[in-house]
Amino acid sequence: MSNFGLPDGTHLGNTLAVLAAIAIVTFALRALPFAALRFMRNSSLVAWLGLGMPVGVMTVLVMYTFYGQKDAPGGLMATFLAAAFTVALHLWRRSATLSILLGTVCYMVLVNTVFA
Repeated sequence: MSNFGLPDGTHLGNTLAVLAAIAIVTFALRALPFAALRFMRNSSLVAWLGLGMPVGVMTVLVMYTFYGQKDAPGGLMATFLAAAFTVALHLWRRSATLSILLGTVCYMVLVNTVFA
């Protein structure tokens, strides 16, 4: 009971100290962007990133989706059909949430039923 279930040679105090340091660093890294944003609110760089980042992130996600789909269940056909459905839905409704949700559902239905 003296080692609290820790391996031999490991002390509770050292373990708690390491865990506390990890928790502090993790919290600081998560809070830092919000603290820095206060000073950069009127920055043209932040405004440009606010416009450019969503498009860039979506481009990377689309490229990642199509990469390696030749050997995946449903192959490229399911991917292209689901992507076309997602684009058409987004152009019609202009809702990113709805497009992503229903596009994912469309892909899953195609892979699990149509191209199974």
